[in-house]
Amino acid sequence: MRTLRDRAIGFRRTKRQSVDPWLSPALAGDRRRVRRVACRTPASFRQSQRNRVDVDIANLSTHGCAVKAAEPQEVGTRCWIILPTLESWSARVSWSDGALFGLDFSRPLHRAVAEMIVVRTNGSLPWPASA
Repeated sequence: MRTLRDRAIGFRRTKRQSVDPWLSPALAGDRRRVRRVACRTPASFRQSQRNRVDVDIANLSTHGCAVKAAEPQEVGTRCWIILPTLESWSARVSWSDGALFGLDFSRPLHRAVAEMIVVRTNGSLPWPASA
């Protein structure tokens, strides 16, 4: 059963708009409902009652990101991620594979915010900009 929190960000479609590229799966067989884009950028990570540490973002979507850190994290841990030029964003560790782990944001990022971070990091979006 999907809850309201799990629904992808939608928008009204008009004749001038194309399909939202964030909602298109990046690879065949990808189980995610929202596309993740490679995004190599430094960030800060903080667990509850702990000091923040520097980490690297491996990929980003509107609903979460993959993070590389020096220490592995326990699945289900409540945390905050501080993305470049943004405030702390509440998240939960959804999976962990050694020093690489995934975060599930408590509230999805707005599409424009996610696109801004990707453009600042990669120089451009992996799909054509919508008019």
